[in-house]
Amino acid sequence: MRIRLRLLLTSFNKAVVDYALARLEVAFANPGAPSPPVVNRLGPYLRLDDDLAAKWPAALGQVGAAAQYVASVDRGAIRIKRDLAWERLARSVRMIEQFAGSIEWIGVEPKAKAGGEDGA
Repeated sequence: MRIRLRLLLTSFNKAVVDYALARLEVAFANPGAPSPPVVNRLGPYLRLDDDLAAKWPAALGQVGAAAQYVASVDRGAIRIKRDLAWERLARSVRMIEQFAGSIEWIGVEPKAKAGGEDGA
């Protein structure tokens, strides 16, 4: 289980890197519109036991903010160009949401709170 979680975190971080680039492209192409929110990577040397449990709630909040931004653009509340940069941003948000959902499904509780199991 811990290997799956580590793989999901790696995929999450890669999707966040894609989002960061698309975020910059969208912001440059739409200087008059609000910029997409920041989503931070969860560091490459994150300890699964304690660090992830401490940082995960903030990460979920950032993912939610990015999803809300995409939804606002889709319903017309935020007006931006619908170009390739926008498509990359929307796709990367969907990927980040999927990885976040999978991480949530596996669970991010520290070992001490997970009933003494090692999560293997």
